Amino acid sequence: MLKAGSSLLCGLFVLLTLYVLLTLSGCSVMMAMVGDKEPDFEHIKVGATKEEIDFEFNQPGTPKELGEGKTEVTYKYEMGNSPNAARAAIYGYYDLATLGFAEPVFTVVEFFVGHKEQTSIVYGADNKALSISGYTPPPLSPEMKAAIEEQEKHVRKRPTPRSDQPPLQDSTSSQHSSGSP
Repeated sequence: MLKAGSSLLCGLFVLLTLYVLLTLSGCSVMMAMVGDKEPDFEHIKVGATKEEIDFEFNQPGTPKELGEGKTEVTYKYEMGNSPNAARAAIYGYYDLATLGFAEPVFTVVEFFVGHKEQTSIVYGADNKALSISGYTPPPLSPEMKAAIEEQEKHVRKRPTPRSDQPPLQDSTSSQHSSGSP
């Protein structure tokens, strides 16, 4: 009787383990693919407009009137949790290689990726930044700047209008204006 009970418990444990592994499978991969873009602090500086800074933080922030036309805006954001396809690919590979046994570990790791930060910016009446306080990252190394510049060469950019080119004429309007039937 004791042997039948222990084999039943062992079977239930195996089923429960398989259930947990299957339900958690892929969570770390999705968590690595989802995140918030980090603000580019190269564009967050004294003299920048509120619209430019809101764009970098991807939010309008929480304003507080200071008087004399000044407003302090507090931005709360997360650093270190940008979407990362390489991290997701590694998690997916190890999930397959370990038959899902690595998934609980990777999911816990993903819970602790990133940290919350806060920056306060005082704007003048003209909506330009007067002072910046709070988190600021260390400056980029020359190697990192060179790598970013190299990557920018391969990013598709929106075309800029050129004033030296004449406007395109509509072919149907030119036929009607020439007087031909």
